[in-house]
Amino acid sequence: MRVAVIISSLLGWPLLQDLLSQGVVAGVAMPASGREEAGQVAALLAQAGVVPRTLARATLGPALAEWVAATGAEAVLVLTFPWRIPAAVLALPPRGFLNFHFAALPGYRGPEPTFWQLRHGEPAGAVTVHRMAEDFDTGPVLLATPVPIGPDDTHGLHRGHLALAAVGTGRQLLAGLRGELPLPEQPQNEAAARYWPRAGLADVAINWQEPAADIARLVRAANPWNRGALATLRGQLLRLLVATPRPETVAAAPGTVVLAAPGQALLVACGENQVLQLDVLALDEGYFTGGQLAGMGVQVGEVLGMVSAPVSVALPVHV
Repeated sequence: MRVAVIISSLLGWPLLQDLLSQGVVAGVAMPASGREEAGQVAALLAQAGVVPRTLARATLGPALAEWVAATGAEAVLVLTFPWRIPAAVLALPPRGFLNFHFAALPGYRGPEPTFWQLRHGEPAGAVTVHRMAEDFDTGPVLLATPVPIGPDDTHGLHRGHLALAAVGTGRQLLAGLRGELPLPEQPQNEAAARYWPRAGLADVAINWQEPAADIARLVRAANPWNRGALATLRGQLLRLLVATPRPETVAAAPGTVVLAAPGQALLVACGENQVLQLDVLALDEGYFTGGQLAGMGVQVGEVLGMVSAPVSVALPVHV
């Protein structure tokens, strides 16, 4: 069994390493991209002595067709890829194009499902292998490996867990392709399908009217790729990276600082009279604990604002 691999992010790197160690990789391709993560993947491939085929969007169909034929691979494994692959190309390998989607399907289709799963408080994500069809993240599912989401997992931590879980899923897939275990294809339930876009500014901005636990989930979902969830302090952009819901309640307007203990804690009122402890924050001047920020002059009664369109914020690219 020989497979070709398309990769564009570090999510697929542990699996690709494992496939290379097994000697089953007939060729590697990746998109021509200026994204930092794609550059990191290219550097890792160079260290491994692998020269990938570089794909351009404008010539994707013909280039993929030529590459698939040249590799002679029985299947193409896609470990994240940003562009739609033409339907005619999907039919070229004998066993097809098999995509590793790093989330549960069909409920979390889209390019960045990790953010949304953490934001919604899902207890688990998944590594899902499905046969690629013309539309993104459709096609029957061959394998699905649940990956728990811990109560303190950040976006980065869950990505790491997904990347490692994909190794075992990849070995199961190879065994199935060899006929060593069943590999049934289950159609996706379109009635339960939902496509989630990349998070935008409104999605990562804190709404202090929300309960403390909801805000804490947003904070974890935006850490580290966006350096946390967004708010304002005295008109300056503030990024909240770590936050802890507190058990006490207060009678204060959401967003109001209710405790500012220098060197100890910074507490803010939220929706439903709940309280959120601001543990780690980022300002233009650097990263600080809530206690440090209190020592810098933040006072009880100050109100943290909500980010809106007039605030200039450039969201980093994440995959």
